[in-house]
Amino acid sequence: MSQLFAAVYEVTSAAAGRPSLRLNLIVNGDNDSVVGTALLETYTGDISEIAVRGHCMEIEGEQPLKAIVLAGTAPTFGLLNDDPSAFQLLMVLPTAWKDGQACYKMSFGKLYPRCVEVRDGVARAVLPEYTSD
Repeated sequence: MSQLFAAVYEVTSAAAGRPSLRLNLIVNGDNDSVVGTALLETYTGDISEIAVRGHCMEIEGEQPLKAIVLAGTAPTFGLLNDDPSAFQLLMVLPTAWKDGQACYKMSFGKLYPRCVEVRDGVARAVLPEYTSD
C-alpha cells in the first residue's frame, strides 16, 4: 500500500509586514520524498509560486522530531524578470506533523535580483482545500 499523503502548511513570521508562505506538498512515506509548490504572498498582495522538492527525515532525541527540507529552482528558460529564481526551506515539526518552526529564503528576478528571507517562521498544518464541482 502506498504511503502518499497531502500536507499543507502556512508559515508566518512574528515580524510585522513579513510575507506569508503556503506549502502544498505531497509526501511519499515509502522513500521520504516530498514534492509540491511554495506560494509566497507579500503584505502588498503580490503572489509568487515555485515548484519545490525535497525530503523529510526523523531527528532523534528526547522527543523525536520531523524535519522537511525543500528546494526549488525556476526553469532555465521562460523565467520572467520578477519570477522566483530559487527557494530553500527547513521546517522542524515536533507535534506529529502539525505545528513547528520554519526558516526559508526565496530569490527573485534576473535583472534586479532580490531576496526574501524569514528566519522566525511559525508553521501550522492546515487541511487541504477541496472544491466540489
